[in-house]
Amino acid sequence: MIAFSWCVHGLHQTQDGSRVELDSEAEVQVARRLMVQERPSDVRNRARELAIELEPVVEEGFDGVPVAENVELNEMSVVVGADGRTNVAIDVDAVLGEELLQALDPLCRPVLQPDGSRDPRNAGQRRADAFGQIVRTYLARNDRPTNGGVLPHVSLLVPVAVESGSGSAGSGAGGAGQVASLGFTGPVSSPTVGLVLCDAALRRIEVDGDGSALNVGREHRAVTVQIRKGLEARDRGCAAPGCGRPVGWTDAHHIVPWSEGGETSLANSVLLCRMHHTKVHHGGWEVFMGTDHDPWFIIPADPARPGSKRRVVRSHARRTFTLAEDAAA
Repeated sequence: MIAFSWCVHGLHQTQDGSRVELDSEAEVQVARRLMVQERPSDVRNRARELAIELEPVVEEGFDGVPVAENVELNEMSVVVGADGRTNVAIDVDAVLGEELLQALDPLCRPVLQPDGSRDPRNAGQRRADAFGQIVRTYLARNDRPTNGGVLPHVSLLVPVAVESGSGSAGSGAGGAGQVASLGFTGPVSSPTVGLVLCDAALRRIEVDGDGSALNVGREHRAVTVQIRKGLEARDRGCAAPGCGRPVGWTDAHHIVPWSEGGETSLANSVLLCRMHHTKVHHGGWEVFMGTDHDPWFIIPADPARPGSKRRVVRSHARRTFTLAEDAAA
């Protein structure tokens, strides 16, 4: 029964858009060819192949295009929901879909935990992280279109009271909130502000209690090229234990936050991929610079393992003569 339903669906796909008119005998032949397929995806692909094979010869210049290949049907919507999350829906042709999947595929691979356990992210979460990496890689480039004569980057609107640490929600004139906001997606919490301030390039706009701009900072790199090269030589990629994602996928994180007086230097910075960078700002991970001038990590206790404790673990690139994760030599 299941195989029959796949077959019926495949017949509908073969005749999709009235591209191929099948008589009863042809339908039987197509059904037989579809019935030998083992999976729904095989039926779908075979039906599309048959539709192309059976398409009648038409006059030169006929612009009939299979639905799967029609770029005029491409659509994408991006909506910021009431909860602040951004919902993306995309419907694209086969070629653009192939390009998208090829770009995502190498970035979707699971990453083992420091103790060797499996990646806790499901396939959808890994795919979302991969999409984020593609976006950040694009924004890090200089050879891309400008917006109003400048290269677009993350815009962070910071009330001056937040800058000085003296503000509270609703304390501004007219009841204006004293919470930092992103240009498109709105208010964000302090940990996310810290995450954004670690980013390689951003545009910070200081505003007063009424939301009027006081100072529009120029685009700047929090970490200089020289410091970045030093980090790449020391950390060799994401420094989080067990990770090691390539240097091109990493942010430079301030160990002592820049907003708390931490300097932008090799001794106060560490390379982290976005997944582990988020763990530091939101997930309870801590990082500190050891007396050996290498970054060390404090990993929270695993709530799924009663009795487990916080662990101090060396960075991924640190090489020692023992397998002990807390050994320095």
